[in-house]
Amino acid sequence: MPNNIYLTGFMGSGKSRVGRELARRLRRPHLDTDQLFQETHGISPGEFIRQQGEEAFRQKEQEVLRRVAKEQEFAVVSTGGGIPVYPGNRQIMKESGLTATLQISLDAIAARLSPQEKAMRPLWDEERFRQRQPYYQDCEIRLDAARTPQEVAEEFCQKARIFLQEAPRRCTAFQKLLRQCARDSARFHLLQRQDRILLGLSGGEDSFLLLELLHAIARKTPFPLEILAATIHVGYPDFQPDPIRQYCQERGWEFHLRTPNLYPLLSPEKVGDKPCPLCSRLRRGQLHHLLRELRCNKLALGHHLDDLCVSFLMSLFHGAGLKTMGPCVPADQGSATLIRPLWGMTKAQIHQAAQLFPFPEPQPCPYEPFLDAQGDRRFLEQTLDALESRFPHLREAMKKSLGDLRPRHLLDPRFWHTPPSPEEDGNPPAPQ
Repeated sequence: MPNNIYLTGFMGSGKSRVGRELARRLRRPHLDTDQLFQETHGISPGEFIRQQGEEAFRQKEQEVLRRVAKEQEFAVVSTGGGIPVYPGNRQIMKESGLTATLQISLDAIAARLSPQEKAMRPLWDEERFRQRQPYYQDCEIRLDAARTPQEVAEEFCQKARIFLQEAPRRCTAFQKLLRQCARDSARFHLLQRQDRILLGLSGGEDSFLLLELLHAIARKTPFPLEILAATIHVGYPDFQPDPIRQYCQERGWEFHLRTPNLYPLLSPEKVGDKPCPLCSRLRRGQLHHLLRELRCNKLALGHHLDDLCVSFLMSLFHGAGLKTMGPCVPADQGSATLIRPLWGMTKAQIHQAAQLFPFPEPQPCPYEPFLDAQGDRRFLEQTLDALESRFPHLREAMKKSLGDLRPRHLLDPRFWHTPPSPEEDGNPPAPQ
């Protein structure tokens, strides 16, 4: 996938400093081809050139570039000053990402470098600077490098806005979940013609990624899907909905904010040591009101496979029956449907894909420290992690079991007289 960002320019133009700042801003890895060369060959580029010549260096340098293009996705890559000049390198970069050159005068570069730094660069000279300019200009974006790294990074983000929005969606981790979300949704008929879906956007990476996935699916379905996002601000003092609103607005997505004053109902005196059930019910009630107001027929929530596994264990251990969060259940007294399109994905898979996007920083619940220390749900999440070392692929195994009900092997007398399933009779299940 063509997702990497390649920074080119003459030696001393600031590619490494700008690359580090841009990677920090985008929350993406930063690579420097000179550093990678030294790590690979155990010798600096300058010393290698002195010992074996520039042509031998360029061949080895191209191997490093090819490896970056093949192995990296959506990385910021600061390239060596001569990379765009060597035959084939510009094609490698264009096929695997976007190239941006840092434009700056030789006098400005000279003012930046000390005599010692110039001496470490064997290819530093004015004639070479002029010869390379046409190769640097063969790029998608030109940046004024005579400014601070922060200013150059900001200029890049403005000029590459469309690329930066689309690049995460082209990455393997997101594409994999996109295909899985489509399959999982089809299995339970979660998305249908003329659906008008209200998505509960809490501000966490789960709901943000679900919003990205549903919009990506909507662009490909042969029938129209309307997707609206809504955030319920219950009144916690430190909660800031503006970054959530801004993210949606920048992408042209419909967003609604409700701010009921529910905080007095959620004070420590009222909720005791179990704040989650009441908070969840209150926010869900607000979403249902909004569902009717906006004439939506489905409410989408970002619960994933880890949530389903933990909910099943909580119900089991509290004697509340064998149940969990269903992917598709009636809502609003049967007039609407609650869907969970992430039901088959693990928290780890979602986190990996979410790291590709510039989602707003998650805003912690004020009860989070207490819940981390004493909450049942957090305890069971940690228990799942611990059991995974003994039972590999535990979550996938639980998903399989949750989809394979065998009531005659349980203790509910209501099902004693039901016909046995093929599995209970020892026969293989019918193909789906």
